Amino acid sequence: MSKRFMRSSTSSHASRCYGGGYDRRAERGALKIDSQVDPGPRHWQRNARTLAAGNFILNAGWVAAFAFLPLVVQGMGVGDRLAMWVGAIMFGYYAMSCIMTPIWGVLADHYGRKSMVLRAAFIMGAGFTLLAFVTDPLVFLLLMVVIGMGNGYIPAGMALIATTTPSRQMGSALALAQSGAWIGTLAGPLAGAAMISLLPEHRNMFLVTGATILVAGLMALFVVREVHAVPDHPLRFDLRADLMRLLAVPQLGRLYYLNFLFAATVFGSNAVVSLFTLQMLQARPGFGGLGVEAWIAITAMGLTAASVAALPVWGRLLNHHDPVRLLRIQLAGGLVTSLLLPLVRDPLELAVARVLFGAFIAGLPPTVIRMVRERAPKGMEGRALSYGTALQNIGSGGAPLVAGLLAPWIGLRGFFCLASAMILSGLVLWWRGARR
Repeated sequence: MSKRFMRSSTSSHASRCYGGGYDRRAERGALKIDSQVDPGPRHWQRNARTLAAGNFILNAGWVAAFAFLPLVVQGMGVGDRLAMWVGAIMFGYYAMSCIMTPIWGVLADHYGRKSMVLRAAFIMGAGFTLLAFVTDPLVFLLLMVVIGMGNGYIPAGMALIATTTPSRQMGSALALAQSGAWIGTLAGPLAGAAMISLLPEHRNMFLVTGATILVAGLMALFVVREVHAVPDHPLRFDLRADLMRLLAVPQLGRLYYLNFLFAATVFGSNAVVSLFTLQMLQARPGFGGLGVEAWIAITAMGLTAASVAALPVWGRLLNHHDPVRLLRIQLAGGLVTSLLLPLVRDPLELAVARVLFGAFIAGLPPTVIRMVRERAPKGMEGRALSYGTALQNIGSGGAPLVAGLLAPWIGLRGFFCLASAMILSGLVLWWRGARR
């Protein structure tokens, strides 16, 4: 019997068992033949589409609230040290996420990635709902730290796609899911601006955020499927040994640095861009005939709009071309366009600069995820991806905190110069490492 026939037969049998009753032996047999086998023919497409929709719903609610976090914190009575409080809140959230992500990665390898998607959705949905009732910035910060423990819907979904999609379609599937997240990020500021004008208090936006995250969790619960066999060995936590084993894999450490770099220069800069927009509008009130909320939404949308347009292109290129070459192009383009950010003079120029930057940097996540997935040791795919996510959390939370701490000395423009230096270091490290 040919290997192709065995694979097809086992996949069909596992699919029937999944739909009509749980059969652990069928699942294990399917996974032993091919770890990429999914519950049914072409079901990886439904997973990618559902998780892309979930990413859109989740990010639209999340960004709607957090694009306007400076205004929310300001409404709690914070005045002079607004940048410090915003940075501390974001850092607390992402620092806890960083601590917990490797643990979730071990559990994902043992119990499956879908369970991690559901865990993130329901914990975060409940937590964000509670934020709507908080009026003290310190309590807000502490609750954000607790919510950070459950963070990870999008990374867990991307890991599920990476481990259930055939390699030749992985680029498009990852780009589709990432596009869903970016479109949600694009819609978020518009939704937030609308809610600010309609809701009685700014913090009521977190009720909407909590509800949208719960909806994304229910979609994953009822639609997404994953064939996963619980390993024969008992569950164990040895994060240090896992990390040492992963870092011994050639190029993996550099790819982890790129995870950190992307998050610091994109996600971590979101709050900084909002603060920078506020700062420029203080010197030029009424610029362009638009209000503060409108310009915050526009500057937040610039990078996102470019990312939505560019991601399908990067996905198709990733299906057919060497990811190493694509990674060099993305980093080089990101470096050149990032140099425009500290030179802008008004919110319109800032929005244009972010569009150019986003066109290149948007392709980085699916490229890095594919390369990490391909280099991960057998059975450690979830852990390999989770350490990259942990570093993303450090970058996302650390960047606004660093900006808040350094703002009195180097200003917010200085933060964008540091971001360009980080991209340059990533390009140099990757270029030198790839040539060895």
